[in-house]
Formats: sequence, structure tokens, C-alpha cells
Amino acid sequence: MVAVRHCCSCSKRATSGRPRPSKGILALALAPTSAPLGATRAYAAIRNPIMAPYVYWAISIDPTALLRQQYRLMRRRAVITGLGIVAPIGTGVEKFWRAACSGHSGIGCVTLFDCSKLAPECGIAAEVSDFVAEHWMPGRISKRAGRFTQFAVASAKMALADGRLDLGQIRADRIHISIGTAMNGLADVAEPNYLAFLEGAPVSQWCALEYPAHSATNHIATLAGAHGSTNTVATACAAGLDAIAWAAEQVERDAATLVLAGGTESPLSPYTLTAIHSAGVLSKWSGAPARASRPFDKLRDGLVVGEGAAVIVVEEEEHARARAARIYASILGFASLSEGGHLRRVDETGNSDARVMIRALKQADRSPQDIDYVSAHGNSMVDYDAAETAGIKKAFGSHAWSIPVSSIKSMLGQAFAASGAMQVVAACLSLRDGIVPPTINYDVRDPACDLDYVPNVARHVRVRTALVHAHSMGGSHSALVLGRPT
Repeated sequence: MVAVRHCCSCSKRATSGRPRPSKGILALALAPTSAPLGATRAYAAIRNPIMAPYVYWAISIDPTALLRQQYRLMRRRAVITGLGIVAPIGTGVEKFWRAACSGHSGIGCVTLFDCSKLAPECGIAAEVSDFVAEHWMPGRISKRAGRFTQFAVASAKMALADGRLDLGQIRADRIHISIGTAMNGLADVAEPNYLAFLEGAPVSQWCALEYPAHSATNHIATLAGAHGSTNTVATACAAGLDAIAWAAEQVERDAATLVLAGGTESPLSPYTLTAIHSAGVLSKWSGAPARASRPFDKLRDGLVVGEGAAVIVVEEEEHARARAARIYASILGFASLSEGGHLRRVDETGNSDARVMIRALKQADRSPQDIDYVSAHGNSMVDYDAAETAGIKKAFGSHAWSIPVSSIKSMLGQAFAASGAMQVVAACLSLRDGIVPPTINYDVRDPACDLDYVPNVARHVRVRTALVHAHSMGGSHSALVLGRPT
């Protein structure tokens, strides 16, 4: 904000009739633009009968705004230069993307174990069916590693290959790792060993090392020869986004040159599915399993559990450009918050969803009108989808009805910590190709969910900026803003 009284040096007289000096001075008042006091003080200098003849410019400057602008201009930018994914619809980025754009569902009947004695809702899941651990890890290591670790290592290897990185050219202490997981090795490491313990059988010597959440992170650090910080995030369904946000922060504050970041999950076992079923959140769909996950559809009645992993390369922009790397996206902004409410019930007003989106937009220095695509949490739960829709409306106002919003969980199920990272991979590909993947199984419009959900068919859209949203059971929200590289 500027308050000005200006007189050219050539002016003969001021309004008072007194001659103007040939030179002027600057009256400067520093104050937030939200407070009129700064302008008042500056303008007072003009009106002061002693100062007025000598005031050339009177300016009120918001120092906070100047510092914010300087920070935006000077800060190191984190960019995404490599993608890797293991998903129920395909292992590998291009296979995954073709399936997602064609609306292919990865949900079906459980095949990993016998679920005939479980509740019917436990018989449907989104399994990864085309994965061979030995293709990604040495046989002796893959046999003892948890499935969530296997997925993470495979995704990390893909991301490194996709990024065309020579890690030998980067200082080992400048390579960091950040992985999110909610269920870690519970299903296929801890549970079988606990049953062995109950039966008096030996417990594997590797159980205590391969079960914990940090196992996947450690394996990737070993793979990359990373000597930098290792970070494991356990914020449930938001953990993948939170892990990527941590990675971006490390790069932006010059603590790291490169971070491998993402999420991984393998939560499928009789016990884990029964536990999730007990919370009353699984879909009761009695039709074709592939149609059970139906975000925002009026007939939705719960989530479908999935598995998989996604890992990305987060790199400093100038470093990436110096090596002529392909840049998928710039990480523009991030926000997270908690509802601070009930572990199961959601804030159905959408206020929490809106707040995290607004904060992420502010951090990214973007307006609602700048967003071309929202990758929604959309987990097919009645209250969660309605709350997210309400939040998008509050965050984007009238623009909400003009933005394509879609949920890839309609095809992948809910893979907890891996889901947010999978959404980031999909959003990067949307930025690259100008295609928004569909929300499949959207057949019956719900008055509470009345936005453009890209129903059933992918759409060609100019995507320059995308927002990714994740919402954990327990009330944690995260939102990440990605921009197409310039």
C-alpha cells in the first residue's frame, strides 16, 4: 500500500503558495498493509506544515509482504524428477498410468489367503497381482523382508531409474529418505510370527528387524547408499503426503540435494481385515467386487482396502536442471492439520478439509482459480466423501464447480499411507500429459456430492497446477500443491 503526495522538481509552487524545493525527501512508514496506521503516519508527514514542502514521496510498506516475496524469489525449489509405483492396476509407472486412464479396476476377490471364514466384507480387496519380489531384491533378502518393504524398494528402484540418477555424483550425506506407512509389517511379518509363538514354534530372527515401520526406510537407504537423514512417517492415510512434504522441506532449506520419498502399505491378512471390518468402515457391496469402491456415488457404503507403494525423487531444481533431468512437477506448497475430534467420526461440515486446502494454496502463493485439478482423498465412505466435497466448495468458492475432481481410490482401493503417494504420481502424470484419471463406478448422483468428479471416463484437460488431498482416520489432513515445470 502506498500513500503519496508527489511534486515534480519543476513545480513552481505548492497549493499553499510556497515555492517547492528542487529536491524532495522520502517519508517512509513500515507497517502491515492490513493496518491503516502505516499509511496514516506516512500521509501525516505530507500534511505536517514543516515537512510538507520537503516530502517527495510518502510510502507505507508492509515489511512482512516484502520478506514473503523475497523468500519466494530466493528459496530453493523442490522438484520431482523420478517416479516409481507398485499398484493393484500395474507395477511400473506407464503400466499404472495406462490402466488408470482407461478406468481399469484393481479390486477383486481376495486371493492372498483363505477368507471363507471371515465376514463377507473381508473378501474384497485391491491386491497387487503382478509383483515378483525377487525381480527387485536379492532372493535371500526378499524372503525375509515384509511385503511393504518389498513394494517400497521396488518403487524406489523405479524412481531412481526414471530419474536417470547417478548417485555416485551426489554426496552420500546429501541423500535423505522419507517413507510413510501405517500398517508396516503387521500382516505378513508380525502376525505369522505371533501365531508361531502361540504354538510354541520358533520366531524368525528377522521379525524384530523386518516388522517395524522403519524397515522399509532402512532398506531404501541401503539401496541408495544414503548417509543423510532417514524419516519414517506414521500419520495413517496422510503419511505418504507428509513424507513427501518433509522431503521438500529438506531440499528447500539446503539440508539435502535429493530425497527418496513416498509411502508403502501391505495391510492384507485375515486379522488386519477383520480389525478394519470391526471399525465398520468396509464396503458392504454385494455386486461385482470391481464396483465396490465408488467415491462420491450415492450408493457408496464404505472403503475397500488396498496395497502397494509409490516413491518419488525429490530434488533441488537447479541441481536437476544442471544435469538436464526431466522435471515432472514443482512442489509449490503444503499444509497439514488435525480436526482434533473423534477418531472415527469426521467433521462433516468440511471446515477442516477447507482449512488445509486454503493453507496449502496460501503457502504455494496460488489462488483457488489457479488450480486445474483436485486429486481427492475420495475413499468411498459416506461421511468422508461428503465432508471433502463440502470442503472443496468452501475452499474454492464458485470455482469449485469448474475444477475436475477425481479419486483414483475407485480403482486402487484405500492403501492407507501409500495412497497419498500414489495420488502424487498420478498428479505428476496429469501435469505431464494433460489427462485427468476418472472416478469409476460413479453412477448415481448424490445431492451432497455435486461437483465434477470426472465420472467413469478420463478427460483431456490443461493441467498446470494440481492439489492433492489426503485425510486420515483420526482427523489428520494434508494437502500438497504441484505445478507444471516452467
